[in-house]
Amino acid sequence: MARKASVTPDDDAPELTGAQLAEMRPAREVLNPQQVEAVTSVRRGRPKAQAPKVPVTIRIDADVVETYKATGDGWQTRMNECLSRGAQKLRAAPKSRSSEAGKRSSPKARLGGKAKAG
Repeated sequence: MARKASVTPDDDAPELTGAQLAEMRPAREVLNPQQVEAVTSVRRGRPKAQAPKVPVTIRIDADVVETYKATGDGWQTRMNECLSRGAQKLRAAPKSRSSEAGKRSSPKARLGGKAKAG
């Protein structure tokens, strides 16, 4: 299937003729160095983030994902904000509290301190 032209003809910018194209010169030949720098220093695309995000794979309950998706576009950003607030709380927690949490989550602790018989 042939592609349709995405540009419509514009009377203000008529198509260049072969003679006009032949007369064209590189910008470095017709502009002063400051103008060349201004034209060539333009950066395209998204600027580099100071703290780039890290792609991860994580398994999250379906109802949690659906709840965030139901909030519309930007749901991943909102989820990241909630996780960020949780991480701030964890960083602010006293070390003894976080080490206690680690002890409680061990298999032995979950079984009331007794090892599960095999």
